Amino acid sequence: MGFWRVGSLFNLSCFLIVFTCLFNGLSNTARAETDSLPFKPSGQPVLRVFSNFTAPVGKSSGKTSFEVRRAYLGYDYALQENWSMKIVLDIGSPNDDSPYSILKRYAYFKTASLTYKRGNWEFKGGIIDLFNVEYQEKIWDYRYVYKSFIDEYRFGPRADIGVNASWKPSRMFSFDAMVMNGEGYEQLQNDNTYKVSFGANLNLFENLLIRLYSDYAHKRIDEAVIASLVGYYTKNYALAFEYNTRFNEGFVRNRDRFGYSAYGRYTFRGSYGMFLRYDWLSSGITGEPGRPWNLAKDGSALLGGIEYRPIKNVRMSVNYQDWFPSAVNVENRRSLYLNLEFKL
Repeated sequence: MGFWRVGSLFNLSCFLIVFTCLFNGLSNTARAETDSLPFKPSGQPVLRVFSNFTAPVGKSSGKTSFEVRRAYLGYDYALQENWSMKIVLDIGSPNDDSPYSILKRYAYFKTASLTYKRGNWEFKGGIIDLFNVEYQEKIWDYRYVYKSFIDEYRFGPRADIGVNASWKPSRMFSFDAMVMNGEGYEQLQNDNTYKVSFGANLNLFENLLIRLYSDYAHKRIDEAVIASLVGYYTKNYALAFEYNTRFNEGFVRNRDRFGYSAYGRYTFRGSYGMFLRYDWLSSGITGEPGRPWNLAKDGSALLGGIEYRPIKNVRMSVNYQDWFPSAVNVENRRSLYLNLEFKL
């Protein structure tokens, strides 16, 4: 039995165990809880927009441009005390790698979900955000400047069609599991391949998080992601390191990608902040060192900058971003950015 077949059984077993515990605990909690004040249905609009101005530095291969990179529009509504629904449109490019991505914009349902929550248990179904970058984005906190590692380098989609469950039995431990389409929210799958994921969090101290995550899908070849994260964070500062590996990308044997991301941020005087981040990404063929299969996209990224928040829901940052390609015949991409985020 192959390693990833064992991994699939492990993921599936963990998933079933978590769901069994969730339903047993949920039924016990339901009998124990009593109603207090009458619930009043309510909702709120969702609006979040990312925009930027880019100016290349030196002999960079980048271009000067104004862009509205992405806009999220939707509504979040609490139906009953334990039930809620959320619909969010993602207006952006389906492929940010394309040279035409800044010229074309499409609207997708990024979120179209129904949520049931009681106590420490939560279930979601529909088009839902995945757990694969949720904690990374929370610690990094500069999504409008640069995506998290897994999202930026396409180790997995940010949202997908499926069902998930999360459970937090104590302050120190929490678990999450999901069965999903596997193709992301931009595509509808019409085959029999699904992806299963499982994640576990350990909070040794109040602000120290250790997280392990794995997902798995099988066709003729197994494809899997293993991700790890260690981060210490508060509202005003954070330090984190993550290492991620994707095995048999595109269900092609021995096409692996791996890399790490280290970042920190600091907020002072309430309205000002600074951040620094370094990413390293590589591809390879197992057992054949020195032969990366995806050399054109291998490299490392360095970015850093300052931020100003004039009001609560508006953020702007001046920052420097540099991409160092691994291929010796490709120029660096050095740019100065002015990024803007505003939201409700």
